[in-house]
Amino acid sequence: MFKIINFFKFFYKKNILVALLLNNVLSIHAQETVPSTGGDATGTGGTSSFTVGQVFYKNNASSAGFVSQGVQQAFEIQTLSNPDLLTVQLKAVTYPNPTTDYVVLKITDIALENLQYTLFDLNGKTIVSKKITTSSTKITMKNYSIGMYLLKLTQKNQPLKTFKIIKKQ
Repeated sequence: MFKIINFFKFFYKKNILVALLLNNVLSIHAQETVPSTGGDATGTGGTSSFTVGQVFYKNNASSAGFVSQGVQQAFEIQTLSNPDLLTVQLKAVTYPNPTTDYVVLKITDIALENLQYTLFDLNGKTIVSKKITTSSTKITMKNYSIGMYLLKLTQKNQPLKTFKIIKKQ
């Protein structure tokens, strides 16, 4: 009888050990993703990376900001400019991009005379056009739809620089 009880104690301890090891192995495996395929594609318009097989992703939005959970995140910053205007010394940046409420256009190394910005949607429709009077201009985007916009900077009706602005939730 004593041998049978010892056998069950040994078997019980062995099963607990196997269960704990199996749990640890599955927990480690749960921290990774195995996409079926993916890569980088390059063309004349730019570069794109992709994965196929990501099953779950989630977007969380609040008044404090926007967070995307998942394996691969989209992020794009692109400045479009006119290479024919090599004589103009212009340093201009826009931030935050992507944005939810506003974009700040900061300009240095150029006179602010006859300088203006125009915000277009991707269909070419003018959303807003205003003169720039200070080196830091806040452009409100709160009432616009989610999507991409072009912010064109001109001086004396000559295009200087164009920014691609991404509007999030």
